[in-house]
Amino acid sequence: MSLSGRSLLLLAASLGATLWSSGRLEAQVDESLVARRWKMDNFWAETYDKPILSSQGDIKETGENIQIFHWDSEGRVKFDKKDLEPPVWIGYRFLTVSVFSESDLYNHTFSDVALALAVRLGSIADNWSVVASAGMGTANDGRWDNAHALFPVAALDFARKIDETTLWHVGIGMDGNRGLIPLVPLPYLLYETELEPHLDVLLGFPRSEIVARPIEPLTLTARFVFPSYAAGRVEADLGSGWSVFAEVSRRIDGFHLRHTERTRQFYEMNAAEVGVRWNNKWVDLSFSAGVLFNQRFFTGPDIANRTRGNSIDDLAFIALTLPSTFWRIPF
Repeated sequence: MSLSGRSLLLLAASLGATLWSSGRLEAQVDESLVARRWKMDNFWAETYDKPILSSQGDIKETGENIQIFHWDSEGRVKFDKKDLEPPVWIGYRFLTVSVFSESDLYNHTFSDVALALAVRLGSIADNWSVVASAGMGTANDGRWDNAHALFPVAALDFARKIDETTLWHVGIGMDGNRGLIPLVPLPYLLYETELEPHLDVLLGFPRSEIVARPIEPLTLTARFVFPSYAAGRVEADLGSGWSVFAEVSRRIDGFHLRHTERTRQFYEMNAAEVGVRWNNKWVDLSFSAGVLFNQRFFTGPDIANRTRGNSIDDLAFIALTLPSTFWRIPF
């Protein structure tokens, strides 16, 4: 079967799987699992899925061909669909980068999969709520038996609610596959508020997000997550649940190499895309097309200590994004 044929089958399989997704929150398995509020009741889960299929191109240094299928899936699940302060919930991250290439070095499916459990521990002096999470994951290059690819994830969050829209979060979080200092727990401080009816902010470390609606029908979003994710988006509402958008993003993901202990294969992906979104009480679905540019593979223990690696041609791509709730049926 050709590279394109196999990729299309993978895309079809992934789209079939995402049809069963029931929501979206940018909740992974680190501090974001415990520091983000549940805002939508009468649903079991909030998830996000985005499969991306690129065109074929070449590795610039070797001339070997390459095609990439990138599927980012993450979210969280609670056990009482009506409870906005559940005592226990689960977070997951499922990232796969399937590379089809003449180069044996890259011709693998790279996976970063993790699962964590969050537990509400109670409160301190009736002012601060306390939540903890812990879990495990693996980031590998197709060798699931690689014990060096296993990593822990954990967080301890102290949150103080000032009013209905304003919260402080102070805590410590660890993601064992973080691009920098992965096995060191890092302190974090987050401030979440609605500055005015058209400006929502989440400011702090290791993540910040600003959502502004300066004029109708525009929504502007900027997001940063330490150490290697950033995105900016402009969306215009067309009415009747339809909108158009343009987005630019950058991310670097790492996967442990087989037969090594600390060395990881990193993939840097920069994307620019335009698309259309259909959002109503039943469905939230986006289709987009764009270009992957300044792509690069490099190796090292982290993104600061690395080889130069190999760069990839700019590749056209198509993507399907399922944010928020896809099937909005509270089963």
